[in-house]
Amino acid sequence: MSTMTKEGVVVENNKGNLLVSVMRNEACGSCAANGTCGQKQETLINVFSPDDIKVGDKVILESKASDINKYSIYVYIFPVIMMVLGAFLANVFFKNTNYDLNLMTLLFVAIFLLISFLLVKKLDSKIKSKKIMKVRKI
Repeated sequence: MSTMTKEGVVVENNKGNLLVSVMRNEACGSCAANGTCGQKQETLINVFSPDDIKVGDKVILESKASDINKYSIYVYIFPVIMMVLGAFLANVFFKNTNYDLNLMTLLFVAIFLLISFLLVKKLDSKIKSKKIMKVRKI
């Protein structure tokens, strides 16, 4: 089982709810557009730790690569699948009607995209309680 680790600095500690700043350097360092693309050089991650960690402490965030990959699919691929499904269903239901097929397709795509966002948001609230990331003080 492979583990993903990131090093970061605690920016905020609100009763164990940590806000950790993690620098992006692996992918951005070798990119031709490094520094000009407008991409932020840091990512802020919320994580909980009952340990005595203070603002400014360096920490290591650990998680299973399989968990990160699984949840990435939910966040990035699921909305695309829902949009395609919405476009398909609009074409099935409104193909031989007097309704404007393009307008109905756009409407269904927007509705299915909204549904996917709501489902991902609900999944996110369930994931927060699973403690996917572990925090270790350096």
